[in-house]
Amino acid sequence: MPPSAKLVDLRALLATRFPEKIRRPGGLVATGARQVDEALHGGLPLSRTTELVSTLPGCGGQSLLLRLLASTRAARQRLALVDAADAFAPEDLPADLLRHLVWVRPSSAGQSLAAADLLARDGNYTVLALDVRGLPERELRRLPSSLWYRLQRAVEDSSLALLVLSPFPLVPSVSWRLSLSRPFSLAHHRTPSTSLADSLAPSLERGFSATPTAAAG
Repeated sequence: MPPSAKLVDLRALLATRFPEKIRRPGGLVATGARQVDEALHGGLPLSRTTELVSTLPGCGGQSLLLRLLASTRAARQRLALVDAADAFAPEDLPADLLRHLVWVRPSSAGQSLAAADLLARDGNYTVLALDVRGLPERELRRLPSSLWYRLQRAVEDSSLALLVLSPFPLVPSVSWRLSLSRPFSLAHHRTPSTSLADSLAPSLERGFSATPTAAAG
C-alpha cells in the first residue's frame, strides 16, 4: 500500500528542516548497572534509542536511573531528564550528584516528547532520559508514532544516547528494548537505592547481535 499523502509530506518536511547529517562514530555510555550493561554489550549506544520497560511498580527502573546519574557524573558527562510524571525526587540525593543534570518537568505526554526532541538537538548532552512511567496508559497510547520517529531521527543525527523508561512497550522501531518484570522483594528495599541496580535482571526483548566498537569517554 502506497504511503498516504500526509506521511509523504511529513517526510519531505523533516528532510528539509533536518537534512541528513554524516553519522558520527558509534560508542557506548555505561549505565553502571552490571547486568543492564551486559545485556546492551557494554552500555547505552550513542545515536540510538534504548527502551527500558518496567512492567510492574518496584521493578528497578528508578534504581537504574539513579545509577545512571552517578555513572555519568563520575564520567563528567551531562545528562538531561524529561520527567513526564514529576516522579524524580532530587531532595533525596547529594547536591554533587545533580550538578550535571538538567531536569525538565512537562505537563503532558506530548510536551514530554517535544521537550526530548529539543534536548536531543541541543548537542550538549551525552545521555537523554525520557521517563513516561506514571502517565495514564490511554494518554501514552494516543501519542502519534510520527512524534516518536521524529525524536528517534534527532537522536540518530546526534552523539547522545536516548533512554526511554516506559510502563509497557511503547517506542516503535526501537533499537534496543529491555524489560524488567520482577519486583524487588522486601529485603531488597532495605538496600540503598543506588545499590539496588546491581540486583536488576533485565531480559532483552529487542536488540542487535553486533556490538558497537567505540566507547564513550
